[in-house]
Amino acid sequence: MTKNLHKFYYGIVASCLLLGPALAHHGWGGYKERINANVTIVELKLGNPHDRLIATDESGQEWNLLLAPPARNRRFGFNEDTLAAGDVVEIYGQKHPKRFELKVHCVNKNGENVYTYRYDNGRTSLARQRRDESCDE
Repeated sequence: MTKNLHKFYYGIVASCLLLGPALAHHGWGGYKERINANVTIVELKLGNPHDRLIATDESGQEWNLLLAPPARNRRFGFNEDTLAAGDVVEIYGQKHPKRFELKVHCVNKNGENVYTYRYDNGRTSLARQRRDESCDE
């Protein structure tokens, strides 16, 4: 009986450990305020669960810029050669309500679009939100 009880408890602990990362993934529902800003890229953090850019705005505030998952970004042409630390870019996205974090819809460099958040089917995040906006504007 004790062995079965131990197996049961180990099973519960293992389930909790495996469930943690799944629960940690977030939705974008809380990201409401629209932000358009010029930032300087400090660091590229390319990898799961989402590619990210660390950047500073004109006031020196550091931002965590969330992009799509890496496999999707590579498929649509965004990779480690697209941007580099020191690049000044214009970003457009939606801000987290409590952190300096942005779900990025678009990144433009020198007036040219270099990144658009896309879903697996190629649809942009702006189109998915039924917005009459484009990253190419």
